[in-house]
Amino acid sequence: MGQITLITGGARSGKSNFAESFFWDYEPVCYIATNGAARDEETKRRVELHQERRANAWSTHEAYLDLAEFIAAASSKSYLLDCATMLTTNYFYHLMQQQFGENYQLIDEQIANFSEQEKSAVEAEILTEWQKIIAAAKENAVELVIVTNEVGLGIVPEDPFVRWFRDVFGRINQFLGKEADVAFLVVAGIPVKLK
Repeated sequence: MGQITLITGGARSGKSNFAESFFWDYEPVCYIATNGAARDEETKRRVELHQERRANAWSTHEAYLDLAEFIAAASSKSYLLDCATMLTTNYFYHLMQQQFGENYQLIDEQIANFSEQEKSAVEAEILTEWQKIIAAAKENAVELVIVTNEVGLGIVPEDPFVRWFRDVFGRINQFLGKEADVAFLVVAGIPVKLK
C-alpha cells in the first residue's frame, strides 16, 4: 500500500536532504525534478548538487506537465517530487503561455491586471492538476514524497500579484497537507512531524 508524505520548510532548511533520506534503502526510485531548464549558472550548480547527492540507481524524470499520467504509466513504486512550489510556478506559466504566447512582457502585463475571477479560474486549474497527481499516486498505491516550500513565514510581498501568488502556493500546500498521510516541517535541518 502506498503513502503520500509532504515535507515543507524554508529555503536551505534541509527539506530536500530529509526527503532523500526516506529512500536510501529503496531501489529503484524515480526523482521527479520540476525545476525546468536552468537558465543561469547558479541554478545549474544547484541542480548539479542535487544530482550528485542522488543514488546511482535512481532515475530522474524532469517534468512539470502530465505527471499524473507519468505516475499511472511508470513502473516505479517510489517517487520523490522536488518541488511542489516549482511545479506550481512552472505550471502557472505554462497556462499563461497557452493563453498569451511566449512573450513574457505581455504575460506580466496581463497578469498584473487579472480580475479576481480570472485569478480564481487560474488557481482552480492549478489545483485540478495537483488533484490529478494525488489521485494517480493513490490509485497506483505508490510511495510519493513531495517537497514544498513553506511560503507563509516570510515578509509580505509589496506587489499585489506576488501576494496573490504566494497565497496560491499556501493554498496548494494546504491541499497537499490535507491529502498527505504523513507531513513534516524541517527547520534548521531538524524534521518536526506534523501529521
